Amino acid sequence: MEPKVAKFDRYLLTYFNKEELNILLNEIFNKKVYDIDLGKTTPVIFDVGAHIGLATIFFNQKYPLARITAFEPNPNIFPLLEENTYYNNIHNVTLHNIALGKTTSKRTLFIDSTNGGFSTASFSKDAWDGSQKSIGIEVITEPLSKYITNSVDLLKMDVEGTEQEIIEELDESGKIRDIRNIIIEFHPTEKQDIEIIKDILKRNNFVIETREEAKDKLVYILGKNSF
Repeated sequence: MEPKVAKFDRYLLTYFNKEELNILLNEIFNKKVYDIDLGKTTPVIFDVGAHIGLATIFFNQKYPLARITAFEPNPNIFPLLEENTYYNNIHNVTLHNIALGKTTSKRTLFIDSTNGGFSTASFSKDAWDGSQKSIGIEVITEPLSKYITNSVDLLKMDVEGTEQEIIEELDESGKIRDIRNIIIEFHPTEKQDIEIIKDILKRNNFVIETREEAKDKLVYILGKNSF
């Protein structure tokens, strides 16, 4: 599938799927699902599950001096993330083409095998909700704690069903205590329990809010560290 380019506001965006692009633009820039007051002009932000970079662009727009680290495991999508940050002059951004998990290993990531090019890359076959056909590719996984060397002001997570695994690893490594705010897009699967994630956050002094998107059966978890 050949990538296309669309203009949004002052940005030129390279993408594969127009339907998904419009959905994400509405969620991120109109509904502002990742909008949060971090209380500083130079925050450290981790964008986990960056896709083509729309959340990264949003964070840069709100905090032009932010230092952003973005992770996207799909090797077909990653070049678009690189283009959308570079050509839109998003500075102070570090990009990683890796998946995140509990250990450093090789795992099978299932990506959309239709012509739709949806961003549902997941460790669960046929997308986290079973709605798409997918093919498996081998990727490297690493623990997120490896990349946390100082305080993180915001961790945004959209990882298509691996939320609990990443949160558990952060808890076990102790690095969750270095994170001030967390926004998680929770995907309900048989492999994870939202209450376990909430319990981990509460135990680590996060005050939790949840908001459900009924259409997609998604729950956004916002955790603010009470320290």
